[in-house]
Amino acid sequence: MSDGPAVDPSGAPPPPLPPLLSAPPTDTGWHRLHPATPLFRGGIILIVVLGFVAAQLRDSIVQLVAGGVIGQELPPDPQDPFDRWILEHAAIALAIVAALIVVVLLFGWLSWRMHEYRITDEIVEEREGVIARKHRRARLDRIQGVDVVRPLLPRIFGAARLDISVAGNDGNIRLAYLGSAQADRMKSDLLLAAGRARLAHQPPPPPPVAPDPTTAFAPVSPAPDRLAPAPPPPGALIAPAPGAAGAVLGAGGVLDRRIQEFTAPELDDALAAPGSVVHMHPARLIGATFLDAVPIFIVLAVFIAGIEVAARSPIVLVTIIPVLIGLGSQLWRRVSRSLRYSIAATPAGIRIGFGLLSTTNETLPPGRIHAVEVSQPLLWRPFGWWRIRINRASTSARNGAEGQRSTTILPVGDVDDVARVVGLILPGLDVSGLLQGSTAEATPAFTTSPRRGAWFRWFSWRRNGFAHGGEAVLLRKGQLWRSLTLVPLARVQSVEIASGPLYRAARLRRVAVHTVHGVVRPRLGALDVADAERMWRETESATILAMEVAP
Repeated sequence: MSDGPAVDPSGAPPPPLPPLLSAPPTDTGWHRLHPATPLFRGGIILIVVLGFVAAQLRDSIVQLVAGGVIGQELPPDPQDPFDRWILEHAAIALAIVAALIVVVLLFGWLSWRMHEYRITDEIVEEREGVIARKHRRARLDRIQGVDVVRPLLPRIFGAARLDISVAGNDGNIRLAYLGSAQADRMKSDLLLAAGRARLAHQPPPPPPVAPDPTTAFAPVSPAPDRLAPAPPPPGALIAPAPGAAGAVLGAGGVLDRRIQEFTAPELDDALAAPGSVVHMHPARLIGATFLDAVPIFIVLAVFIAGIEVAARSPIVLVTIIPVLIGLGSQLWRRVSRSLRYSIAATPAGIRIGFGLLSTTNETLPPGRIHAVEVSQPLLWRPFGWWRIRINRASTSARNGAEGQRSTTILPVGDVDDVARVVGLILPGLDVSGLLQGSTAEATPAFTTSPRRGAWFRWFSWRRNGFAHGGEAVLLRKGQLWRSLTLVPLARVQSVEIASGPLYRAARLRRVAVHTVHGVVRPRLGALDVADAERMWRETESATILAMEVAP
């Protein structure tokens, strides 16, 4: 599975990639971020400071307002020395608050001045820091994805964040913030430049093989890489994302541009391949989120009832209210973050858009997904819903928990939606029959656990198994909570066979397919010894063949 365009078997060179939309990658000048970046970054700190001051002075503020309304002066609370000091030294207090605001804004301005980036024909660089300086470099051919993230406040003012995911640990580059139109143009430019870099690092294609005149059959040409989209015609330009450059050219004023950027969808169906766009129904998302939270609510209700019976006091209900508020806010964030979801195949790769208030637009270049997991919780089974998560080669502690959302590319969908999304990642592999339990000839036959495996897999030993389907190894497990894991053969790093004392006594083995670290863990237990060894041999030989044609 190559990451670049398919090679013509005739030996002809591939068509040139289109020119870039903005400055060419040979531009070695350093550039700064959006001028309003200090406001977007320091605005939260400023709000926290003002909120703390207001919370501390709420009684005094109420007294002052009430005194102004009724026309008389109310004394401060003598029991609160802080309020008394504030009222007696109001000028000093205001000066301290003003000084804090100035310090925050000054530090934000210095941070903006010291944060620069540049893009060359080989690397993208970022340097930042006022006291501790940091300098990051990322090779273009190592780019795993480019995301345009628009948090609510910067989105209102027409700004966006550009996240560049690079293979490796903590090598990601984050440009926060750029103009919305500039971020979309840079995203297209980076994806094109990354494609150029990958082509430059690929070995030259082998010479064409002349047909043997003694045989009646012509030699079979190598199959093109189905993961790599065909490059656009020479001289063509990739259109910028909707609401970005198009809004800048078509709108007559700043307000019109902001309205168009704020209301434009994150994924324009016209830019995607026909029939590849997958949308998610909001009602299905809300229902699936609620069903996911039902076990939590049940456990919480049992816990509250137990404490209520033991304590014999209704005060427990008061203490549990903050927990319910926190759980409700978490569910709302999950729903709002996944609304307006769409995924499609574009010339630059798999493009994912989602978000209601704060939006995200991700693009995964071809061949950058290392493992896929299709899972189904127990309460989703009556509705036939599934979830898709992936492993990517880039990991970053810089993004924190925010980076976890990039692992779920389909929050909820039916069998048809799952089949279309998996078809974008692994073309030629139809998982609809696997999810529906079809026994058609096109469906790979799974080698499952022997009957003695029921001692370790009580309900799922008949489903617990593996198969090789096309360009991937498939691991299926679970009867109550079902899952199907797919690992592209070209991304398999190693295969492990392990066993403990109980497994050895039952002549069973565990098998793990090693790939990049992530939320998807391709493991399978309770396999017969002979079946586990056969899977190891078949996966090893198939991986070697797949890696011979992959970069």
